Amino acid sequence: MAQNSKLYDILETDEHSILLKMNENHPVYQGHFPGNPITPGVLTLRMIRECVSRDIRRPLHYSAIKTCRYVALIRPGDSLRLHRQITNNGDSLSIKATLSHADNPDDIRLLLDAEMR
Repeated sequence: MAQNSKLYDILETDEHSILLKMNENHPVYQGHFPGNPITPGVLTLRMIRECVSRDIRRPLHYSAIKTCRYVALIRPGDSLRLHRQITNNGDSLSIKATLSHADNPDDIRLLLDAEMR
């Protein structure tokens, strides 16, 4: 059986949030960590960047990460809600993002304050 190479699927989008589902069959979970799989932090940051890039319809990269706080683990199969505030600063964007459990906004997984270009 071929494995799905997508880390996550976007299930729903509105102007304030994006509903995501982590792909429990992604190959990264075989090695990170066998028997106790978690989503690597760098892939979580990539996921946020990809979602914001999709929002504004152009590729972005991080120019600065002011703060990034991992509050709880993100596991395969988790349903998450990405709340994001995007402020245009001319040549860059200020991004404030919160990843939380899809059904419980108080179950925060990650807090991010960053600049993207």
